[in-house]
Formats: sequence, structure tokens, C-alpha cells
Amino acid sequence: MDAGHEAALGLHQIEGYLHQEANRLEAHRKARDFAWELPGLTTDQRLMIEEAYAREQVENAHRVTHHISQRIQQIESRYAARHRRFTREAAIAMAVVTLGLIGLCIAVLLGSAAGAA
Repeated sequence: MDAGHEAALGLHQIEGYLHQEANRLEAHRKARDFAWELPGLTTDQRLMIEEAYAREQVENAHRVTHHISQRIQQIESRYAARHRRFTREAAIAMAVVTLGLIGLCIAVLLGSAAGAA
């Protein structure tokens, strides 16, 4: 692996971490806002609700991200299969055209040789 590829991979990992951390912090903020609006709860109860809500939000984000990742892999597989099929069909078409041209050249050579004799 070259240095440029390693740097891109590292940058991608850092971006993923920062995105995940931003989602986690946003989930905690939403949970805190939700829990503190509930009347009649003690501070401990609010903190418990906040933790449970934030944990659920993070788990939902993980599930969505996993689903998206699986879908991308499915699409990449389909694309790769289509690309292989297209490449194979193009190679066959090129072979047919090439053989046709070779046959035509042979016919022209034999025709001109027969006409010259």
C-alpha cells in the first residue's frame, strides 16, 4: 500500500470517528433536552432517562449505518457483475469483428490472387 492510499484511509477513519462522535454528542444533547423537560422527576431519574435515550439513539445510528453499508456492498456487487458481463460481451464482440475482418482480408487476397492468375 502506498503512502497516499494509507493517508486517504487514515483520513477516512478520522472522518468516521469524528462523525460518530458528533452523532453521540448530538444524541446526548437531545436526550438531555428531552429529560429536563419532564416535570416531577428527580435529577437521578432525569440522568437515567438521558442515558437510556442517548444509548438508544446511538444504537439506532449504528443500525442505520450498518444497513447503509450492507446496501452499498450489494450495489457494488451488482455493479461489478454488470461490469464483468459488459467486459466479457465487449471482448466477444471485438473477437467476432476481428475474425470477420481477417476473413474479409483473406477473401480479398484470395480474390485478387485468383484475378491476377
